[in-house]
Amino acid sequence: MTLDVVFSKNSYSNQAIKRVPELKQAVKRAVKDTKLENAQVAIGGVRSTYHDLNTISQQDYSRTVVLMLIGIGIILMILLRSLIMPLYLIGALVLTYYTSMAISETIFVDVLGYTGISWAVPFFAFVILIALGIDYSIFLMDRFNEYRHLPVEQAIWLSIKTMRTVIISAAIILSGTFAAMMPSGVLSLLEIATILLIGLTLYSLFILPLFVPVMVKTFGEANWWPFIKHRNTENQNSGTILHS
Repeated sequence: MTLDVVFSKNSYSNQAIKRVPELKQAVKRAVKDTKLENAQVAIGGVRSTYHDLNTISQQDYSRTVVLMLIGIGIILMILLRSLIMPLYLIGALVLTYYTSMAISETIFVDVLGYTGISWAVPFFAFVILIALGIDYSIFLMDRFNEYRHLPVEQAIWLSIKTMRTVIISAAIILSGTFAAMMPSGVLSLLEIATILLIGLTLYSLFILPLFVPVMVKTFGEANWWPFIKHRNTENQNSGTILHS
């Protein structure tokens, strides 16, 4: 037996896709304690297909987020010789990502009148934005480690002063590259490009030069925990050489 259910909403809208679980529950209630209770029930159509794709995408998205953040954290710990710096660097990137998503959703939903961000966009935007942002973080914090013999405030100031041109130039070039996706007219590409443009601007002009230095100054010597003793030894050796 086949039953056709017609919704008043657009088949591609988020509202229609979210009704699929409700439809499944309605079928279970309808056949309970009847001869059809053990019958095989399947739901097809555009809404069901997109609901399944959305479910798979969310599972892949969650798995990718966890694996990426763990992998990036381990690499940063080894590279920067710290357990503290990777925490607030990753936190800064996550903050940038969700802020960009919020601003983009406001633009496409409240201003342009779309029903929402496409289901595949968060996945690709997260991967690209985090990958680019962590490069800029490494540029800055690796230079910060080179000045570790100096006071923390002076070291981070010199790092920003030295690397700001490189980071801003890279952000501008990549922003222009992603902006080339906009004339395509494909909604998902427009959304990804918008999120990346906003994210790169926020991270290179505000988060990296403002949020990260505040965290560096807040933690002070603890930035190099648990390798503080190793840093103190290097500073003493440096001081001995300079004194000689």
